[in-house]
Amino acid sequence: MEKQSPLLYELKCILMMLCAVTISYVSLYVFVLPSNFSPSGVDGISTILYEITGINIGWFKLAINLPLMVLAWIFLKKRYVFYVIAFILFDSFGVIVLENLDFYTFIPEGLTAGEQIGYRLIAAVFSGVSLGICTGMMLKIGCSTGGIDIVACLVNQKKPNFNVERIISIICYTVILCSYFVYWDLTSILLSIIQIFVFEWTTSSLLRKERYAVEVKIITKTPEVIRDEILVKYQHSATILEATGMYSGDAYSMVVTVLNSRNMGEFMSTMKKHPDTFIYFSDGVKVQGTYHFGSNIGGRIDAY
Repeated sequence: MEKQSPLLYELKCILMMLCAVTISYVSLYVFVLPSNFSPSGVDGISTILYEITGINIGWFKLAINLPLMVLAWIFLKKRYVFYVIAFILFDSFGVIVLENLDFYTFIPEGLTAGEQIGYRLIAAVFSGVSLGICTGMMLKIGCSTGGIDIVACLVNQKKPNFNVERIISIICYTVILCSYFVYWDLTSILLSIIQIFVFEWTTSSLLRKERYAVEVKIITKTPEVIRDEILVKYQHSATILEATGMYSGDAYSMVVTVLNSRNMGEFMSTMKKHPDTFIYFSDGVKVQGTYHFGSNIGGRIDAY
């Protein structure tokens, strides 16, 4: 197995995170705030509070995310938490800085009502694209943009069978509906919905490859160690098969598992701790079936 530099991998992840967070706060300030509509999640709540109080949205984003960051630090993986906290801090203070600089906004002053609707529609579409790119980049490094995603991770850790996506959708659309009582404008609701659809389409397009699984086969003499890595750290199942080296005749074990492809970078870095292993994998594997859950090792046990 070719050794990978974990330092180089994390450096690439940090650079990608910085690009993603820059896209996030610039898009929010340039497109969303002057367009008078509310995005979903924490950004939506912060936008509503900004419209009511006039206080910079960045302070609200920071205040709402602060308790979530504390919970994430206690219960979630530290690498994930590091990137999420860094993203939230840069994102919040980025909006604050842009307002103090009186940065460019997309919608100019002095437009007619018809012209405003056209500009607002374009802003909703491009903010959705920007948000989708930002989210896709963070997911590609195995992290997220924080906010409601932290809640999803916390719930999923305690109840892996729970349909977290449905709860998130309910929360997001509830925030959008509540924004009507701030803007008193049905167009604002429709723009928010357009942004969500464009955001989901963009994210799905970026992660289309990640929607498929990766079949991983590991040839090793220490299958129990590898098994614990997969079950506990990655919350996936695995199957152990007995194997014999054709040339040497030595006894080995083959650990077979299926992972999401966006976890592969971190997984390969983890596996470099076991230089006596041989790993090969196949992309684009479709999976059918369910896990059985137990309490013996972190929750999930064999599903095959």
